[in-house]
Amino acid sequence: MNVSITEFGAKVCDQLQTDKIQAAIDAVFLAGGGRVTVPMGIWRCGGIRLRSNVTLYLETGAIIEGSRNPEDYTGYINDTVEPLEVTPCPENTARSAHLFSRWNNALIRVLYAENVSIIGEKGSYINGMNCFDEIGEEKYRGPHAINMWHCKNIYLEGYTIYNSSNWAHAIHNSEDITMKAVTVLGGHDGFDVRSCDRVLVENCVFHTGDDGIAGFDNYGVTVRNCLFDCACSALRFGGTKVLVENCQGIGPTAYGFRGNLTKEEKRDGVLTGEHCHHRCLNLFLYYCDFRAQIRHTPGDIIIRNCDFDYTENLFDLSFDGNHKWCCNRSLSSITFENCKLKGAIRPIHIHGDENEPLSITLKDCTIEVDEECKDIAFATVKNCEEFHMENVKVVGYDKPRIVKYNDFEFITENSTALEITEE
Repeated sequence: MNVSITEFGAKVCDQLQTDKIQAAIDAVFLAGGGRVTVPMGIWRCGGIRLRSNVTLYLETGAIIEGSRNPEDYTGYINDTVEPLEVTPCPENTARSAHLFSRWNNALIRVLYAENVSIIGEKGSYINGMNCFDEIGEEKYRGPHAINMWHCKNIYLEGYTIYNSSNWAHAIHNSEDITMKAVTVLGGHDGFDVRSCDRVLVENCVFHTGDDGIAGFDNYGVTVRNCLFDCACSALRFGGTKVLVENCQGIGPTAYGFRGNLTKEEKRDGVLTGEHCHHRCLNLFLYYCDFRAQIRHTPGDIIIRNCDFDYTENLFDLSFDGNHKWCCNRSLSSITFENCKLKGAIRPIHIHGDENEPLSITLKDCTIEVDEECKDIAFATVKNCEEFHMENVKVVGYDKPRIVKYNDFEFITENSTALEITEE
């Protein structure tokens, strides 16, 4: 069954069209599946629920525009087509770990569904409107653009998300996820997956005010041919069997981190300000906390053929007991191959787990430090089992060095000589 939202009374106007868009989705779902088309125009709505076997198709010039009222994103609670047993978030549970918490509200929600697609033609948009929520995350973040839980066979392609009030994509406990040629402008994180298996992200663009791709407890993830222009980390990630290849990082980013805006600026939906930082902090920051049970040994992460400019650090592992976002289980292995990093400040920081030390390999890499940071150590290393460098050039230091806090096997072949000092 293929329908247009206009067949269900949706109109381009200043009033919310939530019920009419939802009616189109429900009709296609009840008929066994098909496509719901959003034609050219600005279609204002609150939260809608996408269902199994339904494709939401945005034509060129179609804009799904979110409400600026955070209370307009809770329609799923009273869903009569697929009723949910909605339970409040327990006091001892993180909001982002409970699918019915306010934190998980979104412009498009998908719950317990399979064979779901969101496809946009060139020039189609999902506008989160920077919806301000005074009781949301950090006292200002509103609903996500897209939020999914317990889903299978997800396909995302072609559209642009901008001004997302929180993450552009928040996908949890799902499998077989493909995202192609999607662009994210502004907002916070571009694409987050947690406890997800078999994920492919390719040919996507992330101009974000926070992380580009984030999440942990993921298995079988491939990211390729993507552009990162991020105010925090390009990849803040944890998982097993992860491949990142043929990606590029540029900067300074067009969108700063909005946390440094004033309350009034946040309320007004301001995109950036003079106090927002516009530099990518990390190419890869390891991420793993207790909001998920870690199913596989984190490791077997390969980052290759990547070129990043205006990026402070190549790699950061801070499993030292002081970082709440890096505290569950440490990383066992990571490899950087044929990567270039320019403008580095502190290229490598390793504080691993003494019971599960890290093995790191750099091969055919060039790392150029910022001129003002030529006296800072190339790497600080604690609880590392093996540090392997092959054909690695370290540029810009007066005396390039590694500061070590424990003994580890250091293997270097045809690389810039590094002085090793102890702390």
